[in-house]
Order: sequence, then C-alpha cells, then structure tokens
Amino acid sequence: MIHDGKFHYPPGGGASVFKEKYINYIFNYLPKNEVRINVGVTPNTSPHFGIITTFSLAFALAQQLKKLGKTLTIIVGIVDTESIKSDKYIFDDIVFQKSLAYTGGIYDYIDDYKELIEKLSSYFGGIDHIIVNQSDLSLHRKAPEIIRKIINERERIGQLLFPLKNSLGLTAACPQCGLADKYGVKNCYNGDIINFFCPNHGFHSIDISKDNLQKLEYQTPLRNLIRGLLYTEDNKEKAIPYSWLRVTGCDFSGFYQEQLLYRGIAMFNIDIINSPLIVYGPLVIDWSGAKLSKSILVEGGYKYMTKQGLDYFINYQKFKTKFNSKGLEILFDETNLWLEESHRLFRNYPIFYFEELFKAKINKAMDLEEFNSKKDIEQD
Repeated sequence: MIHDGKFHYPPGGGASVFKEKYINYIFNYLPKNEVRINVGVTPNTSPHFGIITTFSLAFALAQQLKKLGKTLTIIVGIVDTESIKSDKYIFDDIVFQKSLAYTGGIYDYIDDYKELIEKLSSYFGGIDHIIVNQSDLSLHRKAPEIIRKIINERERIGQLLFPLKNSLGLTAACPQCGLADKYGVKNCYNGDIINFFCPNHGFHSIDISKDNLQKLEYQTPLRNLIRGLLYTEDNKEKAIPYSWLRVTGCDFSGFYQEQLLYRGIAMFNIDIINSPLIVYGPLVIDWSGAKLSKSILVEGGYKYMTKQGLDYFINYQKFKTKFNSKGLEILFDETNLWLEESHRLFRNYPIFYFEELFKAKINKAMDLEEFNSKKDIEQD
C-alpha cells in the first residue's frame, strides 16, 4: 500500500472538546487530594503492545496529576480467575474452567508484568504502585453488602450483563478439583448461601455473611460492575481520603460502560455522579483494524508478525531484545504526548505507526550518537 506518510488527527468526539488541557479537566473532577488509578490485566500471555501502551498511559497520567499536586498510587489489578483455553471443559453444554490461580498459570508471565511496572514507575518519577489480585475486591468493607444486592437482583443483573446466558457470572472453584461453572449457570441461591456445582464432586456452598468472600470469582462484566459500585462508594464517602480513576483500552468504552456499568449502577438507585472517571487508551490495531488480543495470541494467532520480524508487538521479551531500554523510552514518551496533546489520545494506532516511529526515533538517536562521536574525535 502506498501512502503519503502524513499523520492525521481528525476532529470529532473528545478530540473536538479536549483540544488542550485534558489533564486539567481530569484534575478538576478529582475532589480528593489522593488519587488511586486502577489498571488491570489477565496475565495469560507476555504483555503485548496494547497492554504496554495502556499501562504506560496510566503511569503518564499519574505523573501529570502528581505535578498538579495530587498524591498518586497505581493499583494494578491482576485477574487470576480467568483461564486459558486448555483449562476449559464442557459438561452438559455448560462451560467449566480452572483458573490461572488454581493451575499455577499465573506464574508463567507474571514476572514480565512486574518488570514492566517497575520500569514504568521508575521512568515516570517513582510512582507508587500496588499489585492486587481479583480476590482483593472481596475484601472491601462494602463487598458483602454490594454482592448481596446483586444476588437479590440477579435476574435483572443477569439479563443485563450476560444476556446470552441469563445468569450472573458469579462462581467459585470446587475445593477438591478447582473446576468452576464459568457463568454460574447451575448456581442455587438461598438467602446469603450460594450453592455452586462441580460436575465431579457435586455442590459446594459459600455463605456471604460468614465465609471468606475471596473464594468468589467474577466474570468480566460482573467484576466491572462490582468494582464500579465499590469505587463509587469510596468516591462519595468523605472519610475515604482518595478518589478513584480508571485507565483501560477504548474497546471497553461506549456501549459497554453505558449499559453494563452505568445502567447497572442506576439499577441500585445510586447516583453515578460519584462513579470513577475512566480514561480510555487508544487501541493498538493489526493490519485489519482489529485490536491486538491476548485471546487470539493464546490461540496461536499473529503468525504473520513473527514471519516479518514484528513479533516484538506481541511479546514483551522480544520487544526488550530488539530495542533494549530505548524502545520503552520511545513508547513512554509517545504515550505521555497523548496527554500533553490530547487530540492524539482520541484515536487508535496501527502497529505500522509504531514501526515507523521506532525506526525514525532510533535512527535519529544513532545519527546523534555518531555526530557526537565524530565531534569528540575532532576535539581530541
């Protein structure tokens, strides 16, 4: 394909409204001095380029808010209750799974994420950060109350969040073999007691008024709603010293949040004015315009990238090998620019944009290094 090599930032939507000072707008809607920024991931592959850019945007945002006077902490949510395809099983047309936490798959790539987070923290000025698991949501002081409300409204919530399953997406792993009914299709509810079915060992139960709620597992739309409700409670309570802000990819914007989060919050007669602000990062897209996907990566997709030497887009370790620390610095500077020149934020970027970016920046750095080297020789 032949093109003119020019980058365009068409107006429209957020790009028209936030032509400048986007960070100031966010600052003004964070009433408390402390801010917690939530960003999450399921670590079932090495971080691909889309994940790296979203994480980088979160830390860049933290740095800029810190410069304006906020106290920042990044909360990195590790979703260890998801599974990979080989750990999914079908019994009587119902999907059961064993989570990354149960199988130990959580440890296959977690070090890549920890290393990336440390590099981000250092590059953006030592931003404080905490890594938490999905189960930590259940430790929130309001978690039993919120979960009880959701269970009491399970028919409406199930129809809203999982219209194809018409179930709640709430489950718990069998204590004997680790299998969990992925969408809670066969769950039985009796007041505070939830009975979960295992095809190997029958029913097991959790009493939400007495038992450890960290055993509960939430599918993505339900987890999104629970997290939104809990963060809304924190935002509106004056005794809580921090406000919540979320950063996620823009594939979770629009209809997804409007229906599955805000409508869900409204079902409980809660004013969404206190719900957390969400900053959406641009998607990194492949040649066809589809986002880079961990699911496709796990299933063996993107072979054309490997054949063309572009596999650094889908594997953090290969990215490091190709570019060393310079590659991350270029990328971190780019995502920081998305906030400083906000028209850059409200669009998506193909992998080929970054390929050209790296070529230009690295060649420029090499030319500068060569120039300085020659200058030193001449001076000697």
